[in-house]
Amino acid sequence: MSAQTSTKVEVGLFSEMEPGDVPAGWEPLRFPSIDEDTDYILSEEEGRVVLRADSRGSASALVSRMEVDLARYPYLSWSWKTGEDCFAGNWRRPEDDDFPLRLFVLFEGPGRFLSFFRGLGSTFPGDAILYLTESLPVESEASSSHLSDRIKVVPLSWKREPGLTWDRRVRNVRADYVAVFGKDPGSVAAVAVMTDTDNSGTECVSHFGDIYFSELMPE
Repeated sequence: MSAQTSTKVEVGLFSEMEPGDVPAGWEPLRFPSIDEDTDYILSEEEGRVVLRADSRGSASALVSRMEVDLARYPYLSWSWKTGEDCFAGNWRRPEDDDFPLRLFVLFEGPGRFLSFFRGLGSTFPGDAILYLTESLPVESEASSSHLSDRIKVVPLSWKREPGLTWDRRVRNVRADYVAVFGKDPGSVAAVAVMTDTDNSGTECVSHFGDIYFSELMPE
């Protein structure tokens, strides 16, 4: 469950949590057709606590339910990092759809958004934005053809560098939603993170830093 202040809605302030377990308020979402789950655990890295995702030919997500009014809190901030050798595929091809870094923002009534992960098809009753990193040329607007026209991918450019380098991101989610769906969004229902390697059968360790919505663009 998120914590809300006058200027910020906390999604996951991992840096204020204790290492060694799944973060409070987050729950795993598994895919029935996939045998192995990605392991998510709070871990101390470089002197602070972050969320570590360890994927070994596996796929599952970790999700936090909440309700966020994007008219008031449009900016989403987070940081993430992954290894230079982690496989990053092509979301346009189902057989090659592995990514070390994914962040979903789901728009749907409380209690129904789980159908997004379970169905992953045209019966999904809500909308979702999927942020992911890719080294391919970034398109201004795209929809994942093998999921649903209600799930829009917003690819973020990613330059692979030696070692693990933190990448800080800030997105105006409300503006992104209007750009890809052509209408105003409803309230946010959940945020999820995901690292998956089930299609490629590879191994990858990724890390996610603090995640929160805010009224103003963070400095």
